[in-house]
Amino acid sequence: MSVYYMTVDLVVKNAKLVSPRGITEAGVAVDDGKIVSIAKDIHLPEANKVIDAEGRYVLPGLLDGHAHTFLPPETPATGMKAAAKGGVTTMLEMPGTQFGCFNADEFKLKKKTMQENSYVDFCIHAGCASGYPGALTEMHELGSTGAKFFISSAGPKWPQTFDGEVIQRFKEIADYGGLALIHAENDAILRDNWKRLRDKGRKDFAAHLEWRPRIAEVEAGKRIIDYLEMTGCRGMIVHTSVPETVWYSAKAKMKGAETYVETCTQYLYLTEQDVKENGPWNKFAPPPRTKEDKAKIRRLLQEGWIDTVATDHAPYGKDRKQAGLEDIFDAPNGMPGLETFLPLLLNGVSEGWLSLERVSEIAAERPAQIYGIYPRKGVLAPGCDADMVIVDMDKEREISNEDQITACGWSPYDGMTVRGWPTMSIIRGKVVMKDDEVLSKKGSGKFISRLDA
Repeated sequence: MSVYYMTVDLVVKNAKLVSPRGITEAGVAVDDGKIVSIAKDIHLPEANKVIDAEGRYVLPGLLDGHAHTFLPPETPATGMKAAAKGGVTTMLEMPGTQFGCFNADEFKLKKKTMQENSYVDFCIHAGCASGYPGALTEMHELGSTGAKFFISSAGPKWPQTFDGEVIQRFKEIADYGGLALIHAENDAILRDNWKRLRDKGRKDFAAHLEWRPRIAEVEAGKRIIDYLEMTGCRGMIVHTSVPETVWYSAKAKMKGAETYVETCTQYLYLTEQDVKENGPWNKFAPPPRTKEDKAKIRRLLQEGWIDTVATDHAPYGKDRKQAGLEDIFDAPNGMPGLETFLPLLLNGVSEGWLSLERVSEIAAERPAQIYGIYPRKGVLAPGCDADMVIVDMDKEREISNEDQITACGWSPYDGMTVRGWPTMSIIRGKVVMKDDEVLSKKGSGKFISRLDA
């Protein structure tokens, strides 16, 4: 019998609730978009709508801290719709060369565009480019969740910041208590390698690996972590492919620095051999490393040394990627990841190298904490937004290009069979996805600001 006299909007019953601290057989009561109670089913209130989880696991709604949805043919609408399908309930938009987000006006425009096209809740990271003094502070005051830095060249549309300016911006971020997000590869090594390879007429797939070697990532990661430590700036090295960066960050943490490491699902599954065989379809930066590196990244993720996992969703169209079949340098870096984000993590659980508890930490609770939107997001607890995803750990599915709803229409995991699949996603108490069908309406998502968390 319920101890409540009220009738709530929604109850999810017969569930196994997952958190970093364990798995609990209980249900969730939701009213006005918030969790109001977690209790055994018999103690849950009456509800206008009841969802029977049928004994399945229920995770907090996932956060993807690293998505690019302004890359044609992708749009914020198609990208966030793909997020809803994949169990991502809060998507954090990362600036890129198509939409840098370098000042307050650009931030406001991006926010408006994303709001109008949203299918899930979203946050916005700022971009740090040379020639915009004070802009990071202004965007922080508008609710940005981080500031993206490129240590190597990002191309002509992103005015490059060199080390002196990077250090000054780190000091600015430290002053306002923000977060730096750093793409760490040594610029001089990349430039010299690119020239050498082009002078030799190299066009083969392996040239991409030689252009962006592990030493470029290892050196830049160490240097940037030193800068973060010296300036007192909170910072995350994003899309980490090498274990060395994880160790450098761990050492800095032991000395009191607030440094974090993000890896991505591609580094948990792909290796340099995939680049050699598939070329542009597995071309991203930094590139995947050896089979041994992949195994180490998996272990460091499960053991808690890596803080978060994301997608670096950058879904270029088939026409752009196919250009690299003749010359690998003609294909852009990037590939889709939102739809396959949770299935790949659940498959890791099924294969035994990851736990569900750890998935809830690295893809929900920890990123929400680091990005400043916890406890509104990232956790199943009274008072928090009622974001959750129900998963079927017995369900096997083959990932196929034909099933992708992201605008690029392809997946690097085409033909791969995974075990574990999201069957329902809920945002603020509303079902947004059921059995792969996106039910949320365009414009229904909310901008989530650190200022309101």
